[in-house]
Amino acid sequence: MSVMQPTIDDLLAPVRSADPVTSVLAAVSVDVRGKQRLTLLALRELRRHNAAPVEAWRVHRAAQRIQHREHPSARPLGESTIRTRLNELCRSGFVMVVDRDGLTEANGRCARYGLTAMGVSEAKELDHEEA
Repeated sequence: MSVMQPTIDDLLAPVRSADPVTSVLAAVSVDVRGKQRLTLLALRELRRHNAAPVEAWRVHRAAQRIQHREHPSARPLGESTIRTRLNELCRSGFVMVVDRDGLTEANGRCARYGLTAMGVSEAKELDHEEA
């Protein structure tokens, strides 16, 4: 799988300025590659049903279904996990922000995402790895 790992700058960027050590330790413990894989698979699954761009919360729900199917006893994904992975995948060129015409679950405005050609190719490769 060629999904990119975060850079050292990504890992060292503290989320909580009051406690950067804990923040860095938490960032290092996350299975970034696995979550990126899950995000790509969720986007691919959603794309199979409808080619329209999708909001992060829809990707999150699809990722939850996939995770539950693959690992029934796994802890639920955190709310920001998929949003963070979507941003990383956008920077890596696998995903793009198509527009900002989406709606959050609370009817606020939000970005909608889609797979790039490289993302489609990567998701197909991930499908073949599972088979």
